[in-house]
Amino acid sequence: MVFMMSRKLAVVTGACGFVGSHMVDLLIEKGINVRATDLENADRSYLNMLDVEFVPSDLTKKETLRQAFEGADYIFNTASIFDFSAPWDLLYRVNVQGARNLCEVALETNPAIIVHWSSGSIYGAPRELPTKETHPPQPLNNYEKSKWMQEQVMLEYHKRYGLPVTVIRPAAIYGPRSKYGVMIPIFMMVKGMLRAIPGSGKTIGSFVHVRDVVGAALFLAERKEAIGEVYNIADDSHYTNEELLLYVAELLGVKMYKFHIPAPLVELVAGWYEWRAKMRGEKPLIVRDAVKYLFHNYWLDNSKIKKLGYKLLYPDTKVGLMETIKWYKDKRLL
Repeated sequence: MVFMMSRKLAVVTGACGFVGSHMVDLLIEKGINVRATDLENADRSYLNMLDVEFVPSDLTKKETLRQAFEGADYIFNTASIFDFSAPWDLLYRVNVQGARNLCEVALETNPAIIVHWSSGSIYGAPRELPTKETHPPQPLNNYEKSKWMQEQVMLEYHKRYGLPVTVIRPAAIYGPRSKYGVMIPIFMMVKGMLRAIPGSGKTIGSFVHVRDVVGAALFLAERKEAIGEVYNIADDSHYTNEELLLYVAELLGVKMYKFHIPAPLVELVAGWYEWRAKMRGEKPLIVRDAVKYLFHNYWLDNSKIKKLGYKLLYPDTKVGLMETIKWYKDKRLL
């Protein structure tokens, strides 16, 4: 069964962030009424250009969510702390307890559907490749643990109270306006900080363009059969990390040597960046929990959502990265 979303009100949490802002873009593009919500002090410069309704809220303060969700037919919950250096108490308070607050308010406001952003990283170092949604989650760090617990909260409210929740588990997301995650090694290459292959380079990464993440979210929001289900969101590629690093270096016009930096040395360097950042009271550029993704295979099976009828806009990571890097160059950000 397909829902009709025209003339309905869709709320996007975390709307000032990378993924949230793209979700707002897509909803406006489709002619759907949008209410954006994020922290009061979040950078709204991009949203201001869209002339979209904005209601400030904070997942950790339940009373602020009521005004944001009032009258909403659809909630796209992109809001989370995505930071491998964040302390556990912050991750738990925002990602886990924040999800509980959201669900409790949503029970009062009664939306038709909540599409919740989990993470494909919760599988940890999966035993099966490509990894299906049925694979048991095995979080390897605090961020992954918080996302797994967050997802469990959302599905608990669906099972116990009938809250209409659909969960997506995106692979590593890239695209215009990203400043973290996949873009970190690209920024490092431009600055001359990454000139060789970390680890063996033979491990497989799993990626997805931000337009496919928000496109899949909207696609699922319109389908009643998706309620209560979990979907991996990833493209069709399974390049090795070495292949992608050498390809990106070519696009950037920078020299990338084909020798390999041993994984323990990469982790040692990341640990040094963490220590230096802590001493300076800054956010570290790279952290050990993030670089470890380069050292194990990470390949999500996307067949479940494709069987439902979703067609990828960017099935090939290389094509998406080429367009993304062009966008950064055109904006003089690289």
